[in-house]
Amino acid sequence: MEVYFFPLNQVTVESSKTLSRNSIQHFYDRAARFYRWFSIFESEVKNTAVENLELAPGQKLLNVGLGTGSEQQDFLKCLFPGGTVFGIDLSFKMLQVASLTTKGFLCQGDARDLPLSNAVFDRIYCAFVLDLVLEVDIPTWLAGFRRVLKPGGRMVMLSLVEGVNLPSKMLVSAWKQLYRIDPRICGGCRPLELSRWTADAGFECIERRVIVQLGLPTEVVVAV
Repeated sequence: MEVYFFPLNQVTVESSKTLSRNSIQHFYDRAARFYRWFSIFESEVKNTAVENLELAPGQKLLNVGLGTGSEQQDFLKCLFPGGTVFGIDLSFKMLQVASLTTKGFLCQGDARDLPLSNAVFDRIYCAFVLDLVLEVDIPTWLAGFRRVLKPGGRMVMLSLVEGVNLPSKMLVSAWKQLYRIDPRICGGCRPLELSRWTADAGFECIERRVIVQLGLPTEVVVAV
């Protein structure tokens, strides 16, 4: 694993077409049975993200795009006793797989209009979700996160990002070529730098880093 730190204002964004909500749901419904295999590219960065959340017993966590729930048990251990995890995902099949091995509250949805009260969560975790979303919709998602996060709360987001060394630049270049042919080849995911939008949504980005695992570069954004 290689880790790269950057100034918070050093960002570039490439606009791209994205899949429709229904296409994303259909793709991940079909991928649900095999999705755990993707952990070979994500395990180390997700472990780092869990540490950055600074979880404590009794807290409430919103897990946006929980997928098959690979982090849920780790979250629950950190939040025990008295803590809760609320997981939301667009794919019902993903939720079905997650329910076999995880506990906590699970809900189907895309988080654009969270059916939740204001200021109810101490922490928000959003991994590899906003890189599927139209850029014009990202402020709406982040405004929803801001609304349900308690004052003094913390949010950690992960996203595919542009490469930072030769292997990751080559991988992302090939990825974008495939994406231009058909976004479904890449699961609708394209490189996206999240830190651009945090300030406009009322967050302060306190840390940004890029972690490369097996050539795949992931941006980790910590915001309060």
